[in-house]
Amino acid sequence: ARWIASEKNPLFARVAVNRHWQRFFGTGLVETENDFGTQGAAPSHPELLDWLATEFIRLGWSQKQLHRLIVTSATYRQSSKHRADVEQRDPGNRLLARQSRLRLDAEITRDTAL
Repeated sequence: ARWIASEKNPLFARVAVNRHWQRFFGTGLVETENDFGTQGAAPSHPELLDWLATEFIRLGWSQKQLHRLIVTSATYRQSSKHRADVEQRDPGNRLLARQSRLRLDAEITRDTAL
């Protein structure tokens, strides 16, 4: 357990950050959430993933601080309004040119209402 969450093992931080990113944007920086190996997809933004992972470690593994970092970013604060020019260049929004149009899970909506 110590090795898995060690600063010398960046994989744990990268996977954790990718899963948090996926909750906010609908798709992770690595599309294959459960496969970071050689058979999984490459990250769309490897430098961003590495930076977020190192920040996550530097912040003492604080999920609250990681969430704050993500939601205060310019990427998160973008409009989700459909733009034809962006749709033609990047139909899957892998370049993060717009915010995704997320739908919350029923359980999250229920918990928020309670």
